[in-house]
Amino acid sequence: MDKTRRNFIAGLAGLGAAAAVGWGLAGYSLTRPPSSAKLPSIAQIGKGVKIIFNGHWGPTNVFGNVVERGFDNGCELVNADCIMYRPQNGSSDVAEIISNLQTAINQHPDVLIATDIYTSVQPYLHQASQEGIPVILVNVDAPTQQDFEYTGAISYIGQNLVKAGDTQTQALSKYFPSNSHVVIINEGPGEVWAEQRIQGETEVLKEYGCTWDIIESSFTLSQVESQITAYLEANPDTKAVISNGYGGAVVMDAFPKLGIKPGQIPVAVFDITPQVLQAILDGYVQLTIDQQPYLQGFLPVIQGAFVVKYDFTGWNVNAGNYVLTKEIAQKVEPLVNEGIFY
Repeated sequence: MDKTRRNFIAGLAGLGAAAAVGWGLAGYSLTRPPSSAKLPSIAQIGKGVKIIFNGHWGPTNVFGNVVERGFDNGCELVNADCIMYRPQNGSSDVAEIISNLQTAINQHPDVLIATDIYTSVQPYLHQASQEGIPVILVNVDAPTQQDFEYTGAISYIGQNLVKAGDTQTQALSKYFPSNSHVVIINEGPGEVWAEQRIQGETEVLKEYGCTWDIIESSFTLSQVESQITAYLEANPDTKAVISNGYGGAVVMDAFPKLGIKPGQIPVAVFDITPQVLQAILDGYVQLTIDQQPYLQGFLPVIQGAFVVKYDFTGWNVNAGNYVLTKEIAQKVEPLVNEGIFY
């Protein structure tokens, strides 16, 4: 190649590079925000935004305490004006939940966070949406898409409950034989979350060729222990115990009295209370499904503040189907004691 041709090609390359740089700079100048625009800091996103959370957990409910901690931390982070209502008569008191919901709506907050714990709360969620209040569902989703649309909610943040029941039973199935008999402890008879988890659990049991009974119980641990003890004495062929709450951890107390060794009858539960944690570490419970309640309090605040500030739409968040076995439980034990996991 002669010198003239080399210079010509080098010139073209230089023009191309200059054009590319110029185009890039031009594109950047078109997309970057005006230099005079000052975006607010995260601490200013929620300033002046009133957010009310209507929970269904009683004042001593530890799960609710973790949700409230996440809510408080989120409110503090974005500097929002926040109120949280919880039934003082005890967890899941439907009359007080609805009364609190009415009180919240009457204040016309900028964002209403609520659980669809009973279908009877849906008319009030519908009312709030009709009045222009963005509603974010957490922890307990509407049971059907039609219900969700009726509430007018912009999003759901929490566990996919049917999928969680499926995940739990699939994970436990490797510990007991197919075509065997299983007992399910239902700690929330008539409540949406409980029915959805049972739906997922029984669908897996059908595929696995198992038979099952359902014990209608509650979150009163002494009741759960009494019922599971009586059931296993009457049905010694039971090969697994599935709890759709955390009450199944009482097997840690019941099994030794029945002469049942750790792991002899596999057990799966939900959440990771201090008792569940100990039952897993001692080998009486094989696994639990964690739904990260801290995030169920924290994330809707952040989302609500952004929706109000920037007119964003809501977005769904699956807070988790985290399968916690003994190995993982050992790792998160300090966080359980700190109240981050539950």
